[in-house]
Amino acid sequence: MLAVPSSGVHSNGFSLVRSIIQKKKVPKNLLMKLLKPTKIYTKEIMNLVNKDLIISASHITGGGLVENILRSVPNNLSININLSKIKPLSIFKWIKKNNISDHEMLSTFNCGVGFCLIVDKKNVKKIKKYFTKEYSPYEIGYISKSKNQVTLQEKIRW
Repeated sequence: MLAVPSSGVHSNGFSLVRSIIQKKKVPKNLLMKLLKPTKIYTKEIMNLVNKDLIISASHITGGGLVENILRSVPNNLSININLSKIKPLSIFKWIKKNNISDHEMLSTFNCGVGFCLIVDKKNVKKIKKYFTKEYSPYEIGYISKSKNQVTLQEKIRW
């Protein structure tokens, strides 16, 4: 399972962000990150689809990381995510510092993962060639057969 970096908050969690902004001043270096347009992955994903390099994919939107990935996997399979491999953007680190639980962060925001790809491990090198350095996919987990639909290991390093 590969994570494709997000460009920022995208369109999710702005109610929570607004509530934080009403209480705390946003550092100037992060203000523009809140206004950064959402990265659209169409070109890259269509190239991968046309080359038959994707088994499944998930845009990380409302519901956060786990819920969106889970929708892209059959019920008889499980997702296994090592949270410590996620590379949170600075804007998410700032949001987290405002007394937001890990659970709320994961269920509200993309936490720096804008898109997930379920792929065959042998294709990872090929897949990375379709992305710029800024949006280069990286491994965060795997799919398995298990009783548990979701296994989360470790924690995000905020």
